[in-house]
Amino acid sequence: MEAIKEPKQRKFSRFLLLQALVIGFIKMGESVFFFFEQNYLNLYLVQVLNKEAIFVSIMVSVSAVMGLILQFVFGIISDNTRTKYGRRRPFFIFGGILAGISMITYAFSGSYILCLILDGIIIAIGTNSYLAAERSLIPDVFEPEYRGRANGIIYILGNIGLVIALGLFLVSEDLFGYDIEVGSQTVTYISQAGFIALLSIGGGFIILGGIVGFLFVKEANVSSFPPKKKISEELKETFRISELKKHKEFGKIIIAIVVFRTGISVIMPFLFNYILGLPMDVVQLLIAIMVLSFPLVFVFTYLMGKYSDKFGRKRMIPFAILFVAIGTAVTPLIGLGDNFKYWLVLLCFPFVMISILGFDGSMDTWSQDLLPENKRGQFNGILNITFTVSQIIGAFISGLVVDTQDPTTWGLIFPIGAIFFVLSIPLFMKVKDTLKNEDEI
Repeated sequence: MEAIKEPKQRKFSRFLLLQALVIGFIKMGESVFFFFEQNYLNLYLVQVLNKEAIFVSIMVSVSAVMGLILQFVFGIISDNTRTKYGRRRPFFIFGGILAGISMITYAFSGSYILCLILDGIIIAIGTNSYLAAERSLIPDVFEPEYRGRANGIIYILGNIGLVIALGLFLVSEDLFGYDIEVGSQTVTYISQAGFIALLSIGGGFIILGGIVGFLFVKEANVSSFPPKKKISEELKETFRISELKKHKEFGKIIIAIVVFRTGISVIMPFLFNYILGLPMDVVQLLIAIMVLSFPLVFVFTYLMGKYSDKFGRKRMIPFAILFVAIGTAVTPLIGLGDNFKYWLVLLCFPFVMISILGFDGSMDTWSQDLLPENKRGQFNGILNITFTVSQIIGAFISGLVVDTQDPTTWGLIFPIGAIFFVLSIPLFMKVKDTLKNEDEI
């Protein structure tokens, strides 16, 4: 099925803008939900159920394996769904409500087994049906010449959701925390009532995202879609050697994204440890992250989308990566103690935040251009592997740095991450440019 047709024009129509805003709200629901899922579900096991780290590892592993499988499966199912509501919309309301209610229920659980079932299985089913529909919907709705700007708007709204979640994270201990003695140290725990409040917010956002997606997304009539296929038939076709040879450019961009995202995964596991270890008060931290860094991320995301539609994908991404990598690499010069330089925090933190958050929209645009038209769901499932592979490699490298170095040199995660960013540049240069638009936008 081709993207919804709009007359060739220089600017977004009102219809496309509204669809970008709707999908952006869907993305916002996803961003808030996953921030709470990644930061609080594991913490609940430790602070409320008093479980050891091995129980956390088991739950995370089950969730990760289910995610790899289900993203691919729901992609195939959504590609072959034919209802009067479209093929993506039903998965928003199903996935959003299932995941949201499960997260809220989790906060009331007194059983590890129930938590394992809720997060490792039920939430995995809900979120992956939601994600499969969202990621496939964008190329369904927007033609290539509008796709960069659409992703720019969508990811700005998604990152606004992240700002909301991060703001609650920074004040959660003050709002819901209490101190306990663990050995010789005083540790702040969050009460179960606090978890109920926080996880209700996270669950509520994805429920709202699912409802908005179901009610306001506009899909083409299902009569324009090709006939449905069985999952077994789709799998056989996809993994035939002759079929894979047709998608060499998609394979190239997967490799490039894995390398780039490995750089992000080197930085992310200990980013907050590094930030919270700097001699900054709350006001300085909020200025650096909320007041300065995030607005620049929004501007960068929008401009990358706009100008990738104007000049093509290949011309924008490599040079932007190099620029951001340089700014990220010098972050350790911030220093600690008497050598601490707050002005360098203000200079470097925007580069770090852009490297982590600012490229998703433009890279998604390029990869969406390369998705086979009638198999977008299942190929997005294949693309999902880039997140898992890069997390494994990046977390291992990051762990080696933190384990073998003095905490004062944990800042080495930034130049090491930047090395992977730079290594991805020649790989992106090998991918064909899917859009060369010389028209003024």
